[in-house]
Amino acid sequence: MKRLTLILLLLTMTAITLHADLKEFDQLSKLSLEQAKELALKHNSAYEAKHAALEGAKWNRQSALAALLPSASLSATLLYTDPATRVSTGSQSYTLNRDMRTLSFNLTQPLFLGGKLYQAYKISSTSEEIARLGYQAQRSILLAETENRYLSVLQLMEVYRLSQSELESAKTNLEIAQLKLENGLISQADYLRFQSTLAAKEVSDLQAYTALQLAIRDFGNYLGDSELRVPMELSPADYALHIEALAQFGLAESKNLSDRAMQVALQRNLGLKTLDKTQELSERAFKIAKAAWLPTLMLTGSRQYKENGLDRYEFDPANQLMLSFSLPILPGLGNYAGVRKAKEDMRKAALENKTATDGIKLGLEASTLSLISAARQSRSALLSKQYNEQLYAQLQERFKLNMLSVKELLDAELMLSAATLNYNTALFGFLKARSALMQNLNLESSQELSQILNLQ
Repeated sequence: MKRLTLILLLLTMTAITLHADLKEFDQLSKLSLEQAKELALKHNSAYEAKHAALEGAKWNRQSALAALLPSASLSATLLYTDPATRVSTGSQSYTLNRDMRTLSFNLTQPLFLGGKLYQAYKISSTSEEIARLGYQAQRSILLAETENRYLSVLQLMEVYRLSQSELESAKTNLEIAQLKLENGLISQADYLRFQSTLAAKEVSDLQAYTALQLAIRDFGNYLGDSELRVPMELSPADYALHIEALAQFGLAESKNLSDRAMQVALQRNLGLKTLDKTQELSERAFKIAKAAWLPTLMLTGSRQYKENGLDRYEFDPANQLMLSFSLPILPGLGNYAGVRKAKEDMRKAALENKTATDGIKLGLEASTLSLISAARQSRSALLSKQYNEQLYAQLQERFKLNMLSVKELLDAELMLSAATLNYNTALFGFLKARSALMQNLNLESSQELSQILNLQ
């Protein structure tokens, strides 16, 4: 008995401390979901890395484009000979200057390289598009993860409120039990059961508060926010319409929603777009490999200024125009092997693309059905919670009038706690399922989802 009293005293002191901390928690500034997303986009290093990759891909495309254009070079040569060169012309002999200077300007234009330069440019353009899709995908992932953490904090806030409510209820029940014990209406064992329940609620309250504090700090760290802030509470208007509409869906409505979502995904899903671009890369690599059998044609023009060897800084101009043609003959085996390898790589990419595409489509369908299921669970859990609240209120009044046993009251309290927690889990499960579907469809607002659901 003394040991139990000591435990209760320690838990009571802890509860007082928690309430003091809760006042500080309530004084923290609020953060809307839009503000949280803006902070995440501003400070997330992975998002900035994808942006840097996109900028690099843009410059790589410019480099590939430059290879299609003429190239020009200016060169100068200083030639020193020892001994000096002697030139004989008939009966006369001349000694040329030891130092001679030459200036030249060269211009080269590739006319035909088997399509290699063009395909290289198209590959760089496709790579830039893949980098752009990766940048957009990172943004989508970042926004979805921010919303997920945002909802997790709100969910734990509700859990903590539930633990606070249950703690206050346990205290009230203990006070009633104290009066009943003094009047001989319940046994000492029943009274100890109420004390045990209160101790368990205080432990649960401590655990809920600790989990909430950790979630808040994790949320702030993910946003890179130096100021500790908490999410704003959601309004039922943010989700009630979606839950009510989706909970009414039957098999036909569910299939229609999946079909509409699939149509949107084919246009907007970043994963599907990236797969298509990746397959395009392998196809262009195959075309480059085949170009190894084709000839090359280059046009080169130059204008040269050269000293005659007698008069310093007196240059004689000379022009050259050269058209070069080259046809690869050997080694033919290497070129053939390269073509076959590129063809198999292209086939491999196509098969992997199909497998990944089927997986994305299946995941999208599962995400759609999960959203409908979560809506039904949320509505059912709400009805169960409302029923258990009314039932517990009636049983508590009967207990006050000594018309109900201790076990029946505690069982009803346990059922109410489970129903409330189940509703909290179901509601935030729906909100997270909605966020996951929006990420798959590359949507950034619930209004866009409402259009797909025909809820406008």
